[in-house]
Amino acid sequence: MKDLRTVVSQMFTPGTVACTLFGAVLGIIFAILCLTIGVGKAVLIGVFCLIGAFIGGVKDKKAFIRSVVLFFHRDDNDF
Repeated sequence: MKDLRTVVSQMFTPGTVACTLFGAVLGIIFAILCLTIGVGKAVLIGVFCLIGAFIGGVKDKKAFIRSVVLFFHRDDNDF
């Protein structure tokens, strides 16, 4: 049997069975939330979960935000 670290690592590696099952479970949870409380409330719950994960999981928040802004920044001369 695989240890917990290996399973968690595979859950976030695209193309693995564990990642597929993890995505399917998240999809089922989101679908149930949408059907029971509505799409807007389910999306709001998801946004707050992402904010909580950002606050708890990102060590250097300024550098992370800077990298996201630079990722989405586009010059008009890039074409």
